[in-house]
Amino acid sequence: MKGKAALIAIGIMFILLPLSATISDAGNVYPSIFTSTVSYGTVYTNENFSIYVNSTYGFNNYTAVLVFSGLNLSGMAPGTTVLSDNQRNPDLVFNITAPSNPGTLSILVMTSAHGSSLMQYRTTVQLTVVNPIKMQATVSNPTQYYMYNVTVTFAINGNNVSKIVIPSLAPYSTQVVSIQSSAVSLLNKGDNTISVYASTPGALVSGDSTFYYGTPPNYTWIYYIAAVVVAFMIFLAVSAGRRSIPKSPKWKK
Repeated sequence: MKGKAALIAIGIMFILLPLSATISDAGNVYPSIFTSTVSYGTVYTNENFSIYVNSTYGFNNYTAVLVFSGLNLSGMAPGTTVLSDNQRNPDLVFNITAPSNPGTLSILVMTSAHGSSLMQYRTTVQLTVVNPIKMQATVSNPTQYYMYNVTVTFAINGNNVSKIVIPSLAPYSTQVVSIQSSAVSLLNKGDNTISVYASTPGALVSGDSTFYYGTPPNYTWIYYIAAVVVAFMIFLAVSAGRRSIPKSPKWKK
């Protein structure tokens, strides 16, 4: 019996050993896996945006390091490497100013926290910096009555991309609304059309426009060719004029 009791005690001890390794001095139970997730919204050139780093709960002294890399990072702030302070909160926020040029940013994210031991995690994410499509419209109320919840819809090439709701529009008043869109995939290489309309009957909207996307065609070579043709025609005309003047015979004086 004593031998069986000893074996049972040893078995219980081995079962409790892994559990005791996950218990801190404060008595909190920590998970055996430490991970972090990275999230962000739409990133526009030259504008501020936030990167959220959320790590596993239950640890202490959370830190994160972000290392940015890309082809052209000019205008980016506060720098290409950002370090957080030690925090008890596992949810960290980094406020970044995007570069001046569109492109793809690669971000190496390294996080750590302390529990019964030092936990570390790293991952790499990529985000796209885009030039925003800026749209603006003027909404007017030409009636003597208030208009409420006026929904203004912006469309690019017939595709709705964004909406703005004006809570109230006073009689005979005008309000200017503007948005930024990242719907670059809807653009055509060449001419594009922005359409704006309001949901409330009687509301007047002006904001339709056409813009060119991409590199405009270069017609300079046409002017060069035209200049060469004109010069050549002038040369032919002058040459023909010279040949048409008869020369006096040498024997005539």
